[in-house]
Amino acid sequence: MLISNLVFAQVIGRNVLYHLRSGKVIECKESFSSVCDNLLKFGCFVKTHRSYIVNMQYVDAIEKQQIVLQTLSTIPVAQGKVREIKQQYLKYQMEGV
Repeated sequence: MLISNLVFAQVIGRNVLYHLRSGKVIECKESFSSVCDNLLKFGCFVKTHRSYIVNMQYVDAIEKQQIVLQTLSTIPVAQGKVREIKQQYLKYQMEGV
């Protein structure tokens, strides 16, 4: 799987769901913390909530309690993390990763 095809990942119970650009969803049984550790190494991912990690390449808008993606998905943002996420997104945009 190409990282650029991954729009976001979410955890539901013990399963991690990988949401791809094509609309396909791949479900895996693995720990979300290890998924986050692996994805955060790439610099284009941001953890918006305890259950979500988002590829900033697909961010359309960052609102008060959610991120709207180009795929029209909305991802919740943990309370108090909006400012931090906006800063990370701005840094990502400036670096042109």
